[in-house]
Amino acid sequence: MNHRRMTGLGVALAMFIVMAAPVSVSASENERTPAAEPTAALFEGAIIDMSTDWEGAGACLVWPEAVDTPECFRTEAEMDKRIAELERQLAQADTDSRQTVGSATMGVTNCSSSVRLYDGTSYTGSALYLRGRQVWYNLVDSNFNQKTSSFKIGACSAYFTDLAGGTGDWYPTSQTQAYDVATSMTSRWNNDVSSVWIT
Repeated sequence: MNHRRMTGLGVALAMFIVMAAPVSVSASENERTPAAEPTAALFEGAIIDMSTDWEGAGACLVWPEAVDTPECFRTEAEMDKRIAELERQLAQADTDSRQTVGSATMGVTNCSSSVRLYDGTSYTGSALYLRGRQVWYNLVDSNFNQKTSSFKIGACSAYFTDLAGGTGDWYPTSQTQAYDVATSMTSRWNNDVSSVWIT
C-alpha cells in the first residue's frame, strides 16, 4: 500500500514538474514578446496582416493622422514618394482650415514627428516609418519587434524601450533626441527595441 502511495506521489510530482516548467518559460517569453494585434495594411492593392508578414514589402508607414490603414511599399523610395504626397495633402488641408476658421486657431506647434527604424545597420534592410505623437507604438504589431539595427529621428525626440508599452529598459535618451541618427545601435541594443514613443 505504501509502495503504491509513493508511486502515485512520484507520478504526480513528475507531472507537476513537467507541466510547471514550460509555464514559467512561456510567461517569460510572453512578457518579452507579447502577442501581436493583427494589423491590416495596404500593399500593392491588397490587404496584408503586417503583424505576421510583410509579404515582400520593404518599407511600411504607420501614420494614423494621415492614413486610416498603414501602407507598405516594395522600396523605401516608393514610401518616400507617398510620404511627400501625404504631406502635401495635409498642408493643403491645413491651409484650407486656416482660411475657413482663421489664423487665430493655429497656435499649436507641430514638429515633423517621425521615426524611421531599419532592420539592417547603416539604414539598410526593411524600413518602418512611424509618425504620430504621444502614443506608444508596440513594434510587435508591425512585425518589427526586436529587429531595429539603425534609426533616424525627425524633429521630435523619441523614446525606445525593450518591452511593449514603454516598459522594460530604456535606450539612452541622450541618443534619441530630435534629428539624432544612428548607423548602429548602442551596446546590447541591436535587435532589442520593442516599443517607441514620439514626444
